[in-house]
Formats: sequence, structure tokens, C-alpha cells
Amino acid sequence: MTLQEISRYFHLNETIEKNREALKFLRQRAEPAAPSLNGMPHASGVKDSTGRLAVEIADMDARITYLEEQAEQERDKAIAFCDTIQDARLYLIFRLRFVRCLTWTEVADLMGDYYTDAGVCKMAYNYLAKTEKEKPTAQSA
Repeated sequence: MTLQEISRYFHLNETIEKNREALKFLRQRAEPAAPSLNGMPHASGVKDSTGRLAVEIADMDARITYLEEQAEQERDKAIAFCDTIQDARLYLIFRLRFVRCLTWTEVADLMGDYYTDAGVCKMAYNYLAKTEKEKPTAQSA
């Protein structure tokens, strides 16, 4: 599995969180606003800002649902890949980073005092590079 493949779940989770924040903002904008009591005349023309916001909210809800379904599939793939890792430290690093979606700093903190964010990152990337090199030889045999 490549770095891009195993990182899909992580990136999908980031996208879902951003979309949820945008949805929260849209829902706040859809709440009724206080009337303007400044004595100025109202603008002419008819616009349905509430209806427009309702459509945007529905679209965003559908998008989040779609992304959550995609994320669930990618999570299953990441878990399956992690289950193939024999080394207990690497297994834990991959689970924390690519399944629980922690930052490299959080992973290093959970691993213990002797680990740095750069160190655990390098361990994971080296393992992925090693498995990529072994992959073609396994197919040709």
C-alpha cells in the first residue's frame, strides 16, 4: 500500500471536519436575523435567501454523507493494511496515525519519551517504502 492510499482515510476525515464546520456556518446563517430598525428603506427586488440556504444545507448534508461512506471504506482498507504489520511498534504507529487520525506529534507522545514526531513519521514512511520495494518482487516470483 502506498502513502497516498493509506492516507486517504486521514484526508477524508479532514475534509469531513471542514465540511461540518461549513455546514454549521450555513445553519447559523439560516437562522432568522433580527429586523433592521434603522429607518432606511428596504432594497427592492425579491430574493429567497432562506430557500437558497436550505438548498446549500441539503447539498452539504448529502456531500458529508457521501464522504462518510467513502471514509468508512478507506478506514476498512487502512485497518486491513495495519493488520498485516508484524512489528508491534509500527503497527501502533500506523493505527494511531492512519486509523485514529492523530498528528505525528500526538503519535510520538503516545509512543513514549524516546520518540519524536519526525522519528515516528520516518519509521512509517520507511516501512511503506520497504513494502513498496518488496511488492514488485513478490509479484514477479
